[in-house]
Amino acid sequence: MNEDTFPLDGPNDSMKNDSLRTVCLSMLVIGSLISPAVAADSKKDKDKDELRLEDLYPEKGLFGPSASNAEFSHDGRYAAYLYRPYNERRHGSDLWVYDFKKSEARRITSIDMLSEFQRSARIVIDDRLEKHRKKAKSEKKDDDKDEKEDGDDEEKSDDENDSDDKEKDELTEKEREEQREIYMTVSEDDADAEYSPVYSGIASFRWHPKENKLLLISEGDIYLLEDLNKPKLARLTKTDQRESQVEFLPDGSGYTVRRDDTVIQTKFGEHLVRQLTPSLPSGENLSRYSLSHDGKRITLITRTNSRGGSRKVDIIRYRDRFAQSDSISRTVSDDKVEPETVRVYMFEFDGADTEEAPLLKVFEEKIDEPRDIISEPRWSLDNQQVTFCFFDQKNSDVQIRLATWPTEEELEKGLKEAVKEREKDFQKEMREAREKDEEDVTPGRRGPRGGRTEDPELVEHLAKIAYQFKHYGGPNTPSMVSPDFADDSRHIVFVSELSGFRHIHVLDPLYESVRQLTEGRFEVYPIRFSEDHKRLFVTATKDSPARQMVYVLEMESGELTRLNDQEGTFSDVAVSNDGKRMLANFVRYGDLTELVAQNEKNQVKQVTDSHPEDASRLTKIEPEFFEYENRHGHTISGMMFKPEGWKKSKKHPLLIYVYGGPLGNRHFVNDGGYSADAYFFQMYMAQKHGYITIVVDPRGQSGYGGLFEKSNYEQVGKPQVEDLVDGVQYMADNFNIDQKRVAISGWSFGGFQTQMCLYTEPEVFQVGIAGAGPTQWENYNSWYSTGTIGPSRTGEPDQEKYSLIPLAKKLEGQLLLVHGIEDTNVLFQDTVAVYRALLKAGKETHVELFLDPTGGHGLGGDVKRIGRMRKYEQFLLRTIGKGP
Repeated sequence: MNEDTFPLDGPNDSMKNDSLRTVCLSMLVIGSLISPAVAADSKKDKDKDELRLEDLYPEKGLFGPSASNAEFSHDGRYAAYLYRPYNERRHGSDLWVYDFKKSEARRITSIDMLSEFQRSARIVIDDRLEKHRKKAKSEKKDDDKDEKEDGDDEEKSDDENDSDDKEKDELTEKEREEQREIYMTVSEDDADAEYSPVYSGIASFRWHPKENKLLLISEGDIYLLEDLNKPKLARLTKTDQRESQVEFLPDGSGYTVRRDDTVIQTKFGEHLVRQLTPSLPSGENLSRYSLSHDGKRITLITRTNSRGGSRKVDIIRYRDRFAQSDSISRTVSDDKVEPETVRVYMFEFDGADTEEAPLLKVFEEKIDEPRDIISEPRWSLDNQQVTFCFFDQKNSDVQIRLATWPTEEELEKGLKEAVKEREKDFQKEMREAREKDEEDVTPGRRGPRGGRTEDPELVEHLAKIAYQFKHYGGPNTPSMVSPDFADDSRHIVFVSELSGFRHIHVLDPLYESVRQLTEGRFEVYPIRFSEDHKRLFVTATKDSPARQMVYVLEMESGELTRLNDQEGTFSDVAVSNDGKRMLANFVRYGDLTELVAQNEKNQVKQVTDSHPEDASRLTKIEPEFFEYENRHGHTISGMMFKPEGWKKSKKHPLLIYVYGGPLGNRHFVNDGGYSADAYFFQMYMAQKHGYITIVVDPRGQSGYGGLFEKSNYEQVGKPQVEDLVDGVQYMADNFNIDQKRVAISGWSFGGFQTQMCLYTEPEVFQVGIAGAGPTQWENYNSWYSTGTIGPSRTGEPDQEKYSLIPLAKKLEGQLLLVHGIEDTNVLFQDTVAVYRALLKAGKETHVELFLDPTGGHGLGGDVKRIGRMRKYEQFLLRTIGKGP
């Protein structure tokens, strides 16, 4: 206090002054009591808003599970899907159904429902009840202790909770319902119970073709759900064999299911269980099968015994007192590929009961390259034809094959030839047996006892090549060709990169002419046909390469209409047959992945709520998308985080995240790609330390056309370096980044790419973090390397010329090498080899190792994700420092 604050200028000044002093002292006392609480709340709010690695990378993960396997009922009213809420993320999924008429979702199956059949479900229920009892007793003890401390010594009865000890049969209906409420309510800490039993849930389901019934598979057995309003399961199988690929018959009268190498048919209400697949020729195993639309015929793909010849590679494990080695199989690019034979057959069931139906062989080919591919055969709607694709990697040939069911005359002729050949083989075997008898002291019949066998007659009726073309695009496209028939059962629809981008094409086999149905500098990925094959539902990057959205393609006109109103990325998409309703997972920056339903009025409703509150809070910051032209004129996509309050007048360090390799149809510049490295760490370094951070999809990535995806072939990493150098210059020109403080990081292929940048452009990239990078492509798996990196001769490690080892001596900046010692994908020896090369070149002060002794390709051993990010943060701050 001072006189200026409280002037003394009257006869009652002393009294007034005393009153003021009293009031002020009271305020100070009250303030001293309130201030700590207010300050604590203020600090708590500040801490909550502050970004911390501990929040971004929690031990159990930040996100919950998403819905999957969405599929519409025949009438389009319902869409079923598999899902489990966040608290149940440790367990299997249950069947849920969304009712478009009522605009509501219902859980159909549960642990309670499956416990009637499965012992494993009952064990989980008992575990939950036991934990609840223990928690209740512990809380009761605490209450009793508090009461005793308060002076209440009244003794409690020992049998207050005797209902806990009752046998289940003795429980009243009310007690049963109370127990059910307990075990159906999964607590928040359930996900931490790593050693507790797990509920299996539902593995797959199929809708009835004409009614709203479903077949389900759980723990390898089949169940029937007949009434959605009063859901109750009927168990159809109980075997040690695990059933898969269950399907209703076309008329819904029964179902088919695969058991090992056989396909079984069962009709409801009948005792007969019928094996649809015939006996296969010796040495052949069933790979895939496809039923005709009327359910009377089947195609089979078989393969001879699995290839041998894989080499053994030792992985060193440091988990015990002394190191131990485990051997893993690995086939590299210069290994000899042991050929196997793939065959396609057609078979009709009508004659199967009398064992007179022949087995029609329509295709046979030797598989002797790692990426030789055969697609699943598809039947025409009239059930008369089958189409499939075969890709010959060595010659880069894509063949679209067409097999037509033989006429009676063709079949009769084929059967005669088959019988003739079989009799010839039989006579040969008999002659050999007689000759053997004459040589032996003890003669005996060694040949078959007749000219007939129990196997079906094998008739050759080869599929013709309806269309053939060379593929020189991305390595993943041949597996996407997948031909299928249009509604007229004549034209064939397939995907190709003939135009440079993956688009839908229509083939007329009669004239061997092809019409491209979609076109443009974007890519199209089929979901499925409508039931009548007049519409094709697809996702496409038409509006943005960063977003896959849903479209309806009219097969007659080629009109491509966007179905969704929301801008973002859709996955696990289901569309009703009329193309008016949709159920799909949707994500974009600012919105987490959730299942959404869109009705015929284009009204959208969020169906699931999958993530904890922290996930939404920590993903509020959205990156900016940008594009730039590389030195060749190609458009390169990227996304960027800028620090809060960024000004172009200030120079900020630049941190780049890159992958650079093919990923099917995926890449990293995606709307809603909340990845640990590309989103969270980039966002964190921008907001926390003032970096400008970017993610770039250079040439070499998938999803931008064939030119991009094939860019690595015989020049691995070089196009990416060019694009990234151009990207740094773009950032300098437009955002004034500090070109003397540029860091780059990446994982797997990105770990290779990071090193490539530092070794070949040391003036542009001063710092790098390379995780699990394949530095010696000759040691990587042949399936990937022969399609992505380049050709190789048997016995000659030709891909050695793409190794980073000779380039390592050019390192001038600072490099952190990260690897899991137990990595079975990219071998740890790759990092050891490049580290040795760096040491030999005198670069020991330029390189550091960060190893996970028990980690795999994504680590996950002793080094947790948060530990990796702490190391990254510390390394970057130590090498290129903070922002301005």
